Amino acid sequence: MPTFEWILKDVMRYLEKSVYGYVLIGLPIVIFAWALFAFSVNIPWLDDFEVGPLMLFNWLHEGNFQQKMALLWAPNNEHRVVTLKLLTLFNYYVFGQLNIQWMIWQSHLYLIPLFCLIWRILPKENRLFYFMPIPFLYLNFQYYLSSFWMIAAVQHNLVIGFGAISMYFLVKSKQYIWAVLFTLLASLSNSDGLFFIGIGAFILFLQYRFKELFIWLGLLVSVIFLFFWKYPSMSYHETGMAYFKLHPWTSVQGFFVFMGGAFDFWYQEQSMFRILETALCGMILVGILLWIFVRFVYQTGLQALVVRWRAKTLTRPDLLFVVAMLVFSLMNAVAISILRSSFGDFVYLIGNYKIYPTLALVFVYLLVMLTWRQIALRFVGVLSVMFWLFSIGNSLGDVQERKRMLEKDYLSIRAGGAGLGFTVGQQAKFRVAEVLKEFESKGVYHVE
Repeated sequence: MPTFEWILKDVMRYLEKSVYGYVLIGLPIVIFAWALFAFSVNIPWLDDFEVGPLMLFNWLHEGNFQQKMALLWAPNNEHRVVTLKLLTLFNYYVFGQLNIQWMIWQSHLYLIPLFCLIWRILPKENRLFYFMPIPFLYLNFQYYLSSFWMIAAVQHNLVIGFGAISMYFLVKSKQYIWAVLFTLLASLSNSDGLFFIGIGAFILFLQYRFKELFIWLGLLVSVIFLFFWKYPSMSYHETGMAYFKLHPWTSVQGFFVFMGGAFDFWYQEQSMFRILETALCGMILVGILLWIFVRFVYQTGLQALVVRWRAKTLTRPDLLFVVAMLVFSLMNAVAISILRSSFGDFVYLIGNYKIYPTLALVFVYLLVMLTWRQIALRFVGVLSVMFWLFSIGNSLGDVQERKRMLEKDYLSIRAGGAGLGFTVGQQAKFRVAEVLKEFESKGVYHVE
């Protein structure tokens, strides 16, 4: 009687040699792309207005070059989003348009390098089969705010894309200058891009590349000082740290809740079940990581680890790339759990944050697959498809409703009312309708 392993190997061989494997991989990609084209709209919501229409409006009406540069460098809340503002200018000067929808689409081009890099680190034998769970796990609709809210999409997508490219170049010990450049781009896309500076230093240390490490720190640590120079939101971080010192357990709980955010399928409810369920899932993911780390140290031995480190044979590039992206996800969890803890239990489950625990979920799978392949093959394939289907049933309706809400709010704003995240007073103060109408009159902005 054939065993499960023999059946699994037959399935793997069949999918590798047939077109059905590629069709299966393409299914979540096509559905995700269809949703982006069907449900994203050229309407700014809340912070979109500040970094898009208002920034462009001020840029065009500002004659002083130094002040124009100040507009690019000025933070949005606690983030400097220079690449986002440059993307706004790119679309205006190259395509003659202010288009929120295009920027959402353009930001998702990061999926191409991300998936290509993941593909390259997979074993060549049965590579297609190993890759199959990735689009099902990652291209779900649980984090739809990071997909359909322009500012969140551009910030998070560019950070992940630029950061992944830079880490891949580092672990492969080639294209060092490009690694520096892409880390700089990640840092200028969102505040958490700065994490890749520390992660890159960690990689260079593990690879025993001290000369490059000193250059890396000299160049990129200066970026950190520049980033926080005249930083207006420092008091915001100080408040978060003060609350953390008084309530450290809240942040510990928040860390695990954040890490389990990909499994927040009941986000319509403000219930304790959500907190407990996501915290449990977060504990399981972190527990898997700890178990693999302890197992590696135990099997290798501390003395052998030091010998391999000095011989530059401590880490495999594929594993080190996976670890780098996992550390990035963990650092986001630590930062959010500390700085946002005073906002209540459900702040860790905000929709646009969920892209990071989803990224962690993907790279936990990759780590398990690269270190304990058979277990990953037995369970992840079927579970990833179920996870993806559940996310569609749970969140696609909310994606459609968000489009209807934006279209309705836009008509309200045009009539001088509230909407798009602004009260009547706020929209008058920030000249929301005035700015949009001016761009419309010039043919630069339009809503289909």
